[in-house]
Amino acid sequence: MSELEKRLKVMEDRAALESVLLKYYYAVDTLSDVDALVDCFTADAIFDVEDLGLEVYRGHDAIRKFFEGVFAETPYHCHHVSNFDITRLEENEASARGYVIGKAEGRNGIKVFVHCCYNIEYVRTDAGWKMRVFDEDSLMPMGDEVRELHG
Repeated sequence: MSELEKRLKVMEDRAALESVLLKYYYAVDTLSDVDALVDCFTADAIFDVEDLGLEVYRGHDAIRKFFEGVFAETPYHCHHVSNFDITRLEENEASARGYVIGKAEGRNGIKVFVHCCYNIEYVRTDAGWKMRVFDEDSLMPMGDEVRELHG
């Protein structure tokens, strides 16, 4: 592979990694497209939102069940993603981190505003890059609102 081909591959991978993250957040904000959301993860993925007062969800079924509940109870969601930084890029594995600001309102009237940092482990699959580990941690002190809204 030529030097130019190597650089193009890195650029394509970087764009694809960010695209998976954006696809995930767009699916979350639709509040309806669970299939698109779950498709962003490997079958054995770890979805860790424990720092937000929730749980660690493992695998497609657990992630799907969690978001089906979220979508049923939350009429409004909005996420703003920034500072996407790929911290490791290898042939078939990568890591990234960044920030997200999120706002949601539940049918129960609870409103949530979060400032978070995400850390993601990716793996290249036959279907493209997927998230194997998604860990979202709060950057600002939080109360019980997220758990009350989504728990």
